[in-house]
Amino acid sequence: MKPYFVTTISLLFLSLLAGKAQATWSVAAMNETTGTIAVAGASCSYMVYGIAQVLPGKGVVIVQAASNEGARAKAAAMLEQDASLSAVLATISDRNSPFEPAQQQYALLSFKEFNQPQTFSGSEVAGAKGSTSGPGYSVQANTMVSDDVVTQVAATLGKKKWQSDLEMAQTVMRAMNAGAKVGGDSRCKGSNSTTAFISLHKKEDNPNVPWLTLTIFGMEAGTQSAMQFLNPMFDRWVKTDMANPSTRSFVIPDVTK
Repeated sequence: MKPYFVTTISLLFLSLLAGKAQATWSVAAMNETTGTIAVAGASCSYMVYGIAQVLPGKGVVIVQAASNEGARAKAAAMLEQDASLSAVLATISDRNSPFEPAQQQYALLSFKEFNQPQTFSGSEVAGAKGSTSGPGYSVQANTMVSDDVVTQVAATLGKKKWQSDLEMAQTVMRAMNAGAKVGGDSRCKGSNSTTAFISLHKKEDNPNVPWLTLTIFGMEAGTQSAMQFLNPMFDRWVKTDMANPSTRSFVIPDVTK
């Protein structure tokens, strides 16, 4: 299982892929003490990276299911201007908006409204779907094998008062793995995911240069789980690269090795 590390993907190419990203299960978590934000997601699509737009030190917007770049950009712009999360959600979930909200699943979090994340699942979002949220976190999923995905991810996430950013990141990874263990995405022919990512954003980070971005993408359904490849990448980062100001890796695994 030798992965091919993709280091020459242009930011433009990644943004085009992100605009078409879909997701089955994702997690957003915020460390109120340090100001760091963690986001992770997995799906049976080509690339799930890009479902989230993070504003370091402020909050995060997730737009998944059919996904809509316009909704993501509008929500981020409003969050940047300190609009309330309820106002942001009202705007991007308005059925008269151009964002096709019936096909979207949203999660909105901010440090300003740390205790009151906002979530939304459109009426046309496919398959088993749901979300759960609380102070500083949100879990959302669609096209699931069963409702157990949200339940198990949220249960594994457990306490939300992180002692460190590493504890938060490791817990988010365990939560994502819990979703994979109970089946993940119903489209994956038993492999639970074909793409997965985790990103960490310190409050002082440039939005385009986060502390960490690890992404697996481009796998075929029914081969192996993307989470299976993401786990060792994350473990390696913890052991050798965590002190680096920024680590970004995008990998298409070679499942024949």
